[in-house]
Amino acid sequence: MRTLSLAVGSLLLATCLSAAPAYADDPDTRRVEVFGEDAPQGYVEIPKTDANQRGLAAPTGTVTPIEVNGPSDKRIDLVYLGDGFTAAEQDLYTSQVAHSWEVLAQREPFKTYRKLFNVWQVNVVSNESGSDNDPTEGVRKDTALNGEYYCEGLARLICIDVPIAQSYAALAPAYDQIAVVINSTTYGGAGYTDEELVTFSGGHASGAEILPHELGHSLGDLADEYPYWAYPDDGSTYTGPEPAERNISILNAEQQAAQQAKWWRWLGAETPDGGAIGTFEGAYYNNLGIYRPSDNSMMRSLRRPFNLVGSEEMTRKFYETTGLVDAATPSAKPVRAPAKLSVTHVDIPTVSTRWSVNGKEITEWAGATSVDVLAKKPKGKPEAPWCGRKDLERKKGECTYTVTVSDSTDFVRDPGYRADTLTTSITWKIDYKHGPKK
Repeated sequence: MRTLSLAVGSLLLATCLSAAPAYADDPDTRRVEVFGEDAPQGYVEIPKTDANQRGLAAPTGTVTPIEVNGPSDKRIDLVYLGDGFTAAEQDLYTSQVAHSWEVLAQREPFKTYRKLFNVWQVNVVSNESGSDNDPTEGVRKDTALNGEYYCEGLARLICIDVPIAQSYAALAPAYDQIAVVINSTTYGGAGYTDEELVTFSGGHASGAEILPHELGHSLGDLADEYPYWAYPDDGSTYTGPEPAERNISILNAEQQAAQQAKWWRWLGAETPDGGAIGTFEGAYYNNLGIYRPSDNSMMRSLRRPFNLVGSEEMTRKFYETTGLVDAATPSAKPVRAPAKLSVTHVDIPTVSTRWSVNGKEITEWAGATSVDVLAKKPKGKPEAPWCGRKDLERKKGECTYTVTVSDSTDFVRDPGYRADTLTTSITWKIDYKHGPKK
């Protein structure tokens, strides 16, 4: 494990940060990401129980829906909490939540897949305004989540009592990700990747920029694409095996193309964060021996787009959580004709449907969200898509209708992703007890 002393001018105090990507072995600590105003800076381990932590009590607070796009079991539920906002400052908190959500929702792939999210605001009321150690070290405030700057001696690292935050988040209908807005104009934040939680200063212009990067970790399972920023040319070299994360690799572009590995399908493609996808050395907290797909994406800096490789992974992970179908006519038992079969898919422009009967695609039904199953053969339409007599003779009294829902997005090039995650099929058996009439 390589350990570096991190010095970033007046932004952070000197500390020792682990350069290893593995999580801490100590069960009494949490590993959190530290941020400068322009880029993430590395990680530090903090105690799970702080000296100022209060005993847990049943939280109270109202919940405001910010944006609800579907059932929680089929959406990614992002829950905002506020710390250091008094009862008189709830309007300020609301405005900062709205700003953060719009910052996030205007970045791809969140912009395209906004309808896969539900966003909730838990109106947490603190007894005092502000945060511990803000604006100077030694200041103490009575806040609901016990937020504090100078966590572990780092001026801009904002820690909170995680169990208390989780208990407040549980007031929402559901939560997958927690974003804690700190009532301060002083820049700061923290990424609790294991807990799928992030803190940031709501009153600073760059505070909300921390959330997209952290969701790259917690939603997309993306690796950091930076070395330690205090030592950008320190000669640190990655010597481990090929990492599991899709956006870092020990293989250069020529090797990826030859082996059809990692992001070889994207090589040479123009990427929204600038330039073309290639292999740029320096990532995963090391200066040498490991590559990232683009020069400077969201996983390397703040206020940047995700690169194409990151967006593909994020898209896949979104659908792994939500699926493509919100509701459909039950298919566990045979459906008696006549009947209407229906499917409600997620409201994404590139998602569409295809229907088939007994394995034959009915092209005129393309895009339909419901079809009618007829009990009788339509007169004068021997080729009508209903379940013809010849089909029934193969398996008397039964036929099958299938709908395939898929997303044709340009964010994904991997055919395995398209087949496994971006495609869903539902099949109904149609039962004609005595067969349809001629």
